Amino acid sequence: MRKAVLTLLGLYILLMGCQKVVDADELLDTEEQVSIIGYISPHDTILKISVTKALPAIGTPIKANQNYAFPEEFLIKDAVVTLSNTEGNSVVLNYDNETNTYITSASNLTILHGATYNLKVIVAEKEFNASCQIPKKLDTINEIIEFQQDEFGYELAVININFKDFADEDNYYILGGYISSTIQYENEEPFEDIFPLFFNDDEFLTDNLGNGSQLNGKTLIYAHSEYYSDVSITLQVAHTEKVLFDNLKASQTNSDADGNPFVEYVIAPNNILDEGAIGVFSGYSVTEKVIDLKD
Repeated sequence: MRKAVLTLLGLYILLMGCQKVVDADELLDTEEQVSIIGYISPHDTILKISVTKALPAIGTPIKANQNYAFPEEFLIKDAVVTLSNTEGNSVVLNYDNETNTYITSASNLTILHGATYNLKVIVAEKEFNASCQIPKKLDTINEIIEFQQDEFGYELAVININFKDFADEDNYYILGGYISSTIQYENEEPFEDIFPLFFNDDEFLTDNLGNGSQLNGKTLIYAHSEYYSDVSITLQVAHTEKVLFDNLKASQTNSDADGNPFVEYVIAPNNILDEGAIGVFSGYSVTEKVIDLKD
């Protein structure tokens, strides 16, 4: 999940409902807010919180060459960011210029399944707070592999992943994983390559149709290639809080909606308690299983 559920360091803008008529002048007068994004897990080696500015989508000039680089004017480098648990332990995160986030070693504050954690961010003497609870970790995940051929005769491995939902509670899961292999092209040195698994419509799963039941998803890959060897497949299931599940699903939906008139944009959730800031602070846990492809 550390590779599958990547920390989103974007800008989250709250949009007005489409049923309400909004004066364009009011949009231009909208004040900037603080955007706070942080996902924590017992699997993390580094705890990371993003604190940036969220500016109005209308009336904020962005240069063309800033499409793939985080604009300097959005960065907040002097915030005071503190993580703490309910037992009174706390740690202050320091700003990291390489990632433009606030970080600390996970050894400075142990993250445990089922525990509650609090986030406090102070920007320009304004305090913003949020809390999260780390979901339970699945005991195990299972897989069934079926080999098929595509229309061109190439062999495909269809991987069906399944696991048992936690009963008597609402749960939210995200499926992911990655393939690690050694690539060897003719007359070239071998090198390691890692690329993600895609679960498409099965990526986001809930238990609203069967509490405590078996949940499953499907992905497929080309089973064999003359170019790669030493293939290792890591399957992952992330058990997340609802706010994180909704945030990542909204991000995916909005990405799909870009330029598509048939997909409606989704407003990202917000669990920052104080006015003047938006964002998501949430916990998750991950269960992994490494498998080999064998006929």
